Amino acid sequence: MKISSCIIKSFRNLFSQEVLKVIVITALPVFLFYLGVLIVFWNPIINISGELISWIPFSILKLNGAFFILFFLWFLSVVVSFAFATAVFGPIFLNYLKSKYYYLYLIASILFFSLLYAVLFISNWDFINNEVKKLLVLLPFDTVSKGVVAIVSIYIFYNLFILTLFAIIFVFAKPFLEAIKELEYGDVNIDVKEAVGFKKVLFKDILIFLGLFIFLFPLFFIPVVNIGYQLFLWTKLYHDSFLYFVCNEYCSKKEFEEMKKHKLKTVLIALIAASFNFLPIVNFFAPFFAVIMFFHCVMELKKS
Repeated sequence: MKISSCIIKSFRNLFSQEVLKVIVITALPVFLFYLGVLIVFWNPIINISGELISWIPFSILKLNGAFFILFFLWFLSVVVSFAFATAVFGPIFLNYLKSKYYYLYLIASILFFSLLYAVLFISNWDFINNEVKKLLVLLPFDTVSKGVVAIVSIYIFYNLFILTLFAIIFVFAKPFLEAIKELEYGDVNIDVKEAVGFKKVLFKDILIFLGLFIFLFPLFFIPVVNIGYQLFLWTKLYHDSFLYFVCNEYCSKKEFEEMKKHKLKTVLIALIAASFNFLPIVNFFAPFFAVIMFFHCVMELKKS
């Protein structure tokens, strides 16, 4: 089972017309729903989040305020640069690409801008960080606190968005996985005599995610550690549920046991998909990317 092969095939399938339709139909309404909830109930949400962080010392709030502002500036810079490049140079560049290679442009351009601004921010980290800290020092406590509260509120709802999208995928995944199978694995025999059973695992993973999210929430206020904490949560959420779901549909009991022996590789797949949640625009595709990667890995194992 070659992970590189699974990743390449997953990118190709992810941006096919059929899968893109499913992603838009699934992700856009969920995103608009949570955006509407944030807008309509903004004041109560801010008050609740304010209570959650009221015990955080002011020095930590300032430190995290600087870190969060820098992350927001990085995120915004990537989105604006991608939108500008696509509007100005996209039509010219895409004329030379076949439609099936559009995904290369999307992924390559977003990764390029993400890495570019990451390098610029890191190489000038001391200067930018000090300037932001100076700004936060000039602000009164109430302003800094409200700024962090707003970020915490958006962060919580973003996780709820990812969790909801993750749960809904299991309704839509089978049709587009079947389409991918017919296109790329038409000669592979599917012999599922005994279902693995993924519903209990799915329910358990959602409960574990919510429990760990609440229990480990203080780690969100530790720079760098908060990124590792979030990656851990998303990776754990994706791993078991997607593995059990795909094997439930396409694996025999023996093949499922064989897949479980490749845990290091399957965890790496879940980690790669989870890291996509940090990238602008691509984050909408992350759960879909995860289930498609698990599907390709299962099919590669069956072929071998």
